[in-house]
Amino acid sequence: MVESNEWNETKEPPVEEGNDKRWIAGFWSRIFALFLDSLLLGAIGFGLGLAFESEFVEMGALGRTIGFAVALTYFGLMNSVIGKGQTLGKRILDIRVVDASGSYISLSKSFARYIIFAIPFLFNGADITSNAHLSYLIYPLSIIVFGGLFSIVYLYLFNRRTRQSLHDLVVGSYVVNSASSVENVNSIWKVHLVISAATFVLAVILPIFTIGFADSHPFNELLSTQKALSGVPEVRLASVKSGKTIFSSTESGTQTSTYITVQVYVKEQLIDDQEFAKELAEIVAKNFPDYQSKNVVQVILTYGFDIGIWSQWSNHNHTFKPEELGQAASQNLTKTGS
Repeated sequence: MVESNEWNETKEPPVEEGNDKRWIAGFWSRIFALFLDSLLLGAIGFGLGLAFESEFVEMGALGRTIGFAVALTYFGLMNSVIGKGQTLGKRILDIRVVDASGSYISLSKSFARYIIFAIPFLFNGADITSNAHLSYLIYPLSIIVFGGLFSIVYLYLFNRRTRQSLHDLVVGSYVVNSASSVENVNSIWKVHLVISAATFVLAVILPIFTIGFADSHPFNELLSTQKALSGVPEVRLASVKSGKTIFSSTESGTQTSTYITVQVYVKEQLIDDQEFAKELAEIVAKNFPDYQSKNVVQVILTYGFDIGIWSQWSNHNHTFKPEELGQAASQNLTKTGS
């Protein structure tokens, strides 16, 4: 007995995955059930996309709240006492959500459980403006996205004792095998809680370095270029990056190509419009002083939507040489000087 207690306090106990006699459901059962539920929600999202494509495009980043609301309703109802703790995926895998006594959780707990699970993923894939990265909003965003995502994934993978992730720990729920009898479950290994807490602390510290980086060259030029592109009426969102590609050739050896890449999400179906793409490239030339030192300016026009449970995008790449853009930029500088 002494050896057993020492093991429980200092080490994560060995667990046999796939043992149907164990009350706590295994990792792969939960993952496969989530995969099946995601397929169902994806089919719903696909249908909504066919019916409301233009509305979703107009909504932009807010479109993700549509999918969040659909998923919240689905998981909130089905994982609660109303759905007897089982979504469609859990029903197929014969697992369910319960509390420590084996009873179904309430509707409010089920909704809270999904919100805690989904919010980090919602913000992780959302379009966040550059202003948000430079303001104090970055601190709560870092806590939610970095801290929340890491804790959820970490606990999913390594909390073998109770198989509770962050959302389960907060509401006191477990995912169990339906055919097994209720068992007494040991408390979560404390080391997991320490690691999760440390992640949230680190999430508070990281933005300090990000905000300082925003004032450095050439990051500030990239931000000013992004702001100028976002001011175009047809543009919903723009991102700008500068870099280089290294490739090898058997004849000429190693070569380096430098570039500026602009990805622009448009409000209308303009992705094949070469003239519009060149207008955007001219804006890059006017706002990014080092554009002439690059080998290529690439403009990627993107049209589509993302509602979280479903997304569809169309892209078209437009490539320009810096010398093609110099005349408009020079004219702008001449007017400014005069």
